[in-house]
Amino acid sequence: MQTSIHFLSADGSTLLEGKWLAPSQSTQMVAVLAHHFPPMSNMDQRAIFATFKVLRDRGWGVLRYNSRGVGQSQGEFSGGPGEALDLQAALTEARQRAPQAKICLIGWSFGAQLVLRVMANDPTIRATVAVTPNPVGLQESAQGQHGPLLAIVAERDQFFDLIETRTAFEQATEPKTWHLLKWADHYYLTREDEVGQFTVDWLEQALNNNTEQ
Repeated sequence: MQTSIHFLSADGSTLLEGKWLAPSQSTQMVAVLAHHFPPMSNMDQRAIFATFKVLRDRGWGVLRYNSRGVGQSQGEFSGGPGEALDLQAALTEARQRAPQAKICLIGWSFGAQLVLRVMANDPTIRATVAVTPNPVGLQESAQGQHGPLLAIVAERDQFFDLIETRTAFEQATEPKTWHLLKWADHYYLTREDEVGQFTVDWLEQALNNNTEQ
C-alpha cells in the first residue's frame, strides 16, 4: 500500500514530501524516481505515474518525491545543487525503508541528469534509466565505471538535439542500452505507458543478467 511520507534533504535544510510503496517480499527491488524540470513538473506527472503503475504491478518498491519548491516540499528551486541533495535524501530514505532491496534509479530530463550523477558516484546502484537525457549529462557522468544504463530518447525531442545525444551516448562506457522512440516528443505525450512498460522490462532483464554473472 502506498503511503505519504516526509523526509529531510541530505543537508537537513529542507523538508520534502514523497510517496512510498514497499516492495513485495518476492522481488525486493526498489526504484527511486526523479521527475522532470521542477518548476514545470512533479512526482504525479503522467509520465512518472505511468512508470510507477508498471513497477507497482510487478511488485517493486517505489519512492517518488517532489524536489524542493514543488508541491508540498519546502524550499525553492536551486537549479541543480539543492535538487541533488534531495535525490540523495530520497535514496537514503529508500534504503532505510528497504535495507535488503536492490536499488535502481529512473529520472526524466532534469531528473535524468541527477540520476546519472548518482550512477557515476555510487557503485551500489544496480541499474539506471535516463529518460530524455541531456547530452551534457551523458558526457559528464556516463564515461566512467557504472552499472547498466538505459537511455530512452525521443526522435522529436524539442529541447535536446538527437545527434548530440546519440554522440554523447556513443562515448559512454558499457554496459549501456539505447532506445529511440520514433515520432515521440520530449514528454512522450500519449506514449507514457509504452515508456513505462519498456523501462521496467529492461530493468528486470538488467538485474537478472547481473545476478547470473
